[in-house]
Order: sequence, then C-alpha cells, then structure tokens
Amino acid sequence: MDFVGSRRAVNEHVIYQIPLYVDNELQGDEQRLFEAHINACASCWAALEYERRLILAIHQARPLYATPEGLREKVEQILQNHQPISKRFSSRTRRIFVATTVVLGLMLAWFIARPTHIPLVRPSEFALVAVDTHQRYTRNQLPLEVISSSPEEISTWFAGKLPFNLKLPNYPEDLNQSKPYEIVGARLIGFKHDYAAHVVYRLHNRPISLVVTSETIAQPSGGEKIPWQGLLFHFDVINGWKVLTWSDKGLTYALVSDFEEHGQASCVVCHSGGQDQHKFEGLKFR
Repeated sequence: MDFVGSRRAVNEHVIYQIPLYVDNELQGDEQRLFEAHINACASCWAALEYERRLILAIHQARPLYATPEGLREKVEQILQNHQPISKRFSSRTRRIFVATTVVLGLMLAWFIARPTHIPLVRPSEFALVAVDTHQRYTRNQLPLEVISSSPEEISTWFAGKLPFNLKLPNYPEDLNQSKPYEIVGARLIGFKHDYAAHVVYRLHNRPISLVVTSETIAQPSGGEKIPWQGLLFHFDVINGWKVLTWSDKGLTYALVSDFEEHGQASCVVCHSGGQDQHKFEGLKFR
C-alpha cells in the first residue's frame, strides 16, 4: 500500500472511531492514539467537532414532554375492556406493556411536533484554526514570538512578514480613558499555505486570541449570523470556546475567548466603555 493509501486507511479508521470517542468508549492506548491523530489532523478534528455539534443540536432541538394526565389510566382501561387478551399476561407483563405504550405515545407526539429542520452549519475552517491556535496557546504549546503591550510595536513587527498590512487598533484612543484589556504579544501561524497573525490579549486575567488573515484567503461563514453596524458577524461555540468571525476592509478576523457572554465581552478588547460603549448596546447574542 502506498503512502496516500495508508494515510487514507488511517483516516477512515479514525472517522469510524469518532462516535466511540464521543460516547467515551475508547480507552487506554486506543484513546491516546486517537487523540494524537486528531490533534495533528485538521480534517479529522473538524469531523469530530461536526459530530459533537450534531449531537448538541439534536439534544437542544428535542422537546421534553411530560406524560399527559390520564394516559396511563386510559391504557389500563383499554386492557381491562379486553379481558380475553389481558388474561393471557401476568401483571408484570401488563405493566411493561402499559409503559411501552406510553413511551410509544410520547415518541409519536414528538415526531408530530418535532422541528422539520435542525439548523446545523459547520464552522468555517478559519474559525476552527483560530480555536485550535487559542487552545494551543492556553496549553503553553504555542509560544509568542514577540512580547509587547504596544499595538504599534506589534504592528511594526508584523510588517513584511504577512501577505497583507495589519495595523492593530489602540482603543480607546483618548489617553485619559483607561483600557480594560492589555496586549500580551503576537506570533505568526500557518494558514492556507501562508502566514496569518495571532495576537493575544488579556481581559480580567483571561486570554483572548485575535487571528487575522486576508479576506481573499478566508471568508467568515457558519454559526449564527449577526448583522450589525454594516458588518456581518458569525458567532459560534467550538469545543467550548466562543468564536466571533467577521470581515472588514479586506481582512478577516476571528476572536476567541471563554467568556460566558456571547460575544460582547470579547468585543471590549477593542471597544471599551466611554465613547464606544453605546455602540454595543444593540449587539446581542443568544
């Protein structure tokens, strides 16, 4: 078997193991080998995330119905009215039959009332890469290449290293207005056979990653679409991380954080209180 065929066979084996991994059925060396492959293979990692999102969407879309009052009594009455049939069964068997009938009734009720469409949009590759980058940074697996709290110094460091021009904002611009965040540093990361920018901020002692690439290389997609102030944001939750992606003035951005708020807390990185706070009053994420 050639290298390509061998790699394809490994990927097919890992894809087969994804449902087992999600159900916590992989153990020992099998689990370690699976996780090692997933961490190194972007396509298999994306397939794993898709499986997790599918299960989450099904769980969130499933209505929870309580047993209607009187349903059990009605079933019991039906059995009592058909003595020739009910006499054939023991009391335990009749109880099982009643419980099964109730379950089937609830399943039928859910089938009738279920959503005709479960919205499930795969996150963009750019969002997945941004989350992977942030995770590796938080695990101390991705050291920064430049340490600085100055957006001007970091912008200068990126000059000539990226296939696009990047000038980091310095909000708030009013020198008398304090910043609720601080810049930690930055580095280059690989994306689509070129470099993208990875900038790390810290807000309330928690890291936030900003990943930037050219709009010609990546377009934001997937997740929940939020139009605001002439821009279209895509909000997603990937592996527990909040991700906000958007394009503006030729660049595509991804902001990754673990804040409980759906996006607004992350936006404070560039737009804090004072003059900018009112701009975010209408930006709500469900």
